[in-house]
Formats: sequence, C-alpha cells, structure tokens
Amino acid sequence: MRIPLLGWAAAVWLGLSLGVAGGSAAESAGPLEVKVVALNFDPVIPQEGGKRLHEVCGWKDPRQLAEGYVKDVAEASHGYVHYRIVEWRDVDTFHTKIDGFRYTPEQYMECHRSGKGWHQPDTADYPKTFQDQGLIPRLDRGEVDEVWFFGGPYFGYNESAMAGPGAFYINGAVYDQVKSQRAFAIMGFNYERGEAEMIHDLGHRTESTLARVYGGWSMEKLEHNWARFAANGWQSQGQSGVGSCHVPANGESQYDYANPREVESSADDWLNYPDLKGRVAMVSRQNWGGPDYQRNYLKWFFGRLPHRPGWNADGRLNNWWEYVFRFNAYDAAGRRKAGAP
Repeated sequence: MRIPLLGWAAAVWLGLSLGVAGGSAAESAGPLEVKVVALNFDPVIPQEGGKRLHEVCGWKDPRQLAEGYVKDVAEASHGYVHYRIVEWRDVDTFHTKIDGFRYTPEQYMECHRSGKGWHQPDTADYPKTFQDQGLIPRLDRGEVDEVWFFGGPYFGYNESAMAGPGAFYINGAVYDQVKSQRAFAIMGFNYERGEAEMIHDLGHRTESTLARVYGGWSMEKLEHNWARFAANGWQSQGQSGVGSCHVPANGESQYDYANPREVESSADDWLNYPDLKGRVAMVSRQNWGGPDYQRNYLKWFFGRLPHRPGWNADGRLNNWWEYVFRFNAYDAAGRRKAGAP
C-alpha cells in the first residue's frame, strides 16, 4: 500500500521553511532537503485479527519513530538537514533474504515466540528490493535521495548501507553493482527499538563518512580534526573532545551514555568551528541529560558537528553535514568533484 505523506512530513518539519540545496557547498548554509521513500515491512498477521506485526508484538509505531527521528535530525543539525518523506509504503510481506527465503507470518511468529529457528543467512536482499519496489527510476529522476527500511528483529538490515556507482562503506554493505545514476544511502530501522537507535545508526554513518574524508581514523591518534572532535578520555590518551557514537567525552566503556563522571573536554569549543578557541569545560551526563541518555547524548553530539560555510585550512569543508548527505558531490578526500551541482 502506498500512502503519500506530504502533509504529514510538513507537520514534522517544525514549521521551518525548506529549500533544495543548491549553489556552492562552500557557501551554502542550508537548509538541505533530503527526499525519502520509507518502506515499512510490517505485514498483517491474519491469525492475530489482521493487526500488523508491530502491533501484535507490542513494538513501536514506525510512523511515530520516523517523526521523532526527523525532528531530532532537524534540531541537532541547527535546522540544516530536513528530511522530507515523499512516500510511505506499508509493505504487506516480509523482506526477501539473499538466498530467496521469505518468512510467512506463521513462520515468523513461531520463531518470535520460541526465540529460535531463525533463518540463515539472515541478510535482506537489498538489490531485489530496489527492483521490486521500482525505486531506481525515481532515484534517477531526482525524486528520491535516500531509502529507509523499517522492520523487526531478524529482518536482516544494516544500520546504514550505500548503493549505486561510487558507493562506499557507511557501516554496512556496499552495493556498487546497483545500476542507478548516483549513489544513495539506505537506513535500516528496527521498530522493536526507539528513536535513540535510529540516530545511533546515523552516528555510525557519520563516523564512517568522516573517517573516509580524513583518510582514516584511530581513537588513539589525534591526527586530524575529525579524530580530535571524536576523542574521549578513555580511548584518546586522556584527551576529550565531543566523543564518538559509542563513547561520550567522559565515557569509560562502550555505550556509556549515563556515566556521571566529569572530565575536562573541548566539546563546547566545537560550536565555534572553524574558529576554535582552545577552551575546555567540565562535561558529564548532565550536559545532555536523561532519562534517555543515549538519544540525548547523540543529539548533543550532532549539535556540535561542524556546520559553518566555507573551506577549512585542512582542505575539507567546515560543514561536515554536507559529506554525510551530499556525498555524491565530493571525492574520497572531501574535495568537490568537477561539475558537481
């Protein structure tokens, strides 16, 4: 079933005016519109009174998850990135796996209730999905920039993946054999989880993208601006920047978002980028707050991601959001491609 969501998306944008990104990225201050087709694989379960899978299992409403994620990204990017869901499709089947297997409602519910018997290989067949859903012509016409998959546990999704010519690793599979005219990102969202995990997926996509732009990334070696931004005292020789997707500035382990420990950090100085002042302040979980410490930390993290116009002395843009969302316009070193719009 295909449901246009133009009115719904407009409500999500918090009343902010939108525009299509254009002109020189070095001069652009936004906003950047990202057009999305959301494929919600949420089949009806006949033996459960015709309810959809997320309802039967007591999981989150995918539309509410999408709404929260769109708001989070708009807020965290200082109004720069605006997702527009141009179409929402409720797909009444399970996702086909790479070996051709597809669960029936009865098979999936049996595995869910018993906690075993899940099919292997688990990986969803992304290229087949693009073909079955007729997405490539829409991408080629510029009607769509990004694809979202919604599904439940064992649907076989990557957190983020990329397809098309020039596709590169963003924390998931690379489908560069897909015959589109440009590369595009695919986000895999799990409606068993929440908005925190959705923005977490974007966190890893961002890390992978900026590691590529800066020629690599080691938490122990603060060799470039991205490494210094992502530093935390636990992994970065006692030097704390903002932190990474898994470890905040004050973290002492993976996923340590609720740690009350205070550390000296340059996190707020990154709000001034590229004009860093060298200022530090004490940082702890109180800076982002609870009770959803993961979601709030990641919004705090993204709020400090450089977002100013112009080029830095290191040869990269001062606006790192451009690399995450307009990757087709830049080469692997973050330089603008000849003829890129």
